Amino acid sequence: MDLHADHLRLDAIADSGQCFRWQPLGEGYRIIASGRVLHASQRGDRVTLSCARRAFDAFWRGYLDLDTDYGAIIAAIPPRDAYLRAAAAHGGGIRILRQEAWETLITFILSQRKSIPAIRQGVERLCAAAGRAIGRENGETLHAFPTPAELSALTEEDLRACGLGYRAPYVRRAAQAFARGEMDMAALSALPDEELQAALCGLYGVGRKIALCTMLFGFHRLNAFPVDVWMEKVARFRYPGGIPLADYAPWGGVMQQYMFAYERALARGNIA
Repeated sequence: MDLHADHLRLDAIADSGQCFRWQPLGEGYRIIASGRVLHASQRGDRVTLSCARRAFDAFWRGYLDLDTDYGAIIAAIPPRDAYLRAAAAHGGGIRILRQEAWETLITFILSQRKSIPAIRQGVERLCAAAGRAIGRENGETLHAFPTPAELSALTEEDLRACGLGYRAPYVRRAAQAFARGEMDMAALSALPDEELQAALCGLYGVGRKIALCTMLFGFHRLNAFPVDVWMEKVARFRYPGGIPLADYAPWGGVMQQYMFAYERALARGNIA
């Protein structure tokens, strides 16, 4: 099916650092989410998806966050904030996907000190090692992301074999906590932001940055503002007095994504 949506660019989302199961294929992407497989491509403002309307309405529309008015979010940027307005003009096709909180938590735990390509590779190895098979394409078996029970069945050595390195015990202990019912995603979802952040930081190996990434990309808490090396650079060189987070509420996380994409593009020399 085809659709037209304002403020939607597949390439911008794929490069935004929020998702790690968007595989570039040909002119588009193969996306695996919640045990489903989608092929998506875009030309101009026309997006082509390999699903029927019913599947789109039931899942992919929500996953792509198409019911959130990103035009209104961009319009809310303070006029005096020239840097952010330029960042939004560059990255305005980014939407915050509605990903599973469990998958988001684990992928960001294993993302520590890794490049985006290395994270993707680690995630796919993890899925192949423990996730259920959901289909085959061109001789390749596709796997869903492992459940807590499936993941907790792996040994630390199994996890290290997936390229997790020192992150292996972090992932294993998180999987065990959820598999045993010591932690529960539904209960976490009901918590206000500060309590959710504190609960996530209570997990072994989870610090403030990973907690905020999980909140933003897994729990859709759109005011969560993760600070990584790119945001530290933005704070140092673009906002000497500090990033005015209070001005961005309740969309701080969306603004963070615009800044992240813009600063990386400037560093790559993709913008004059």
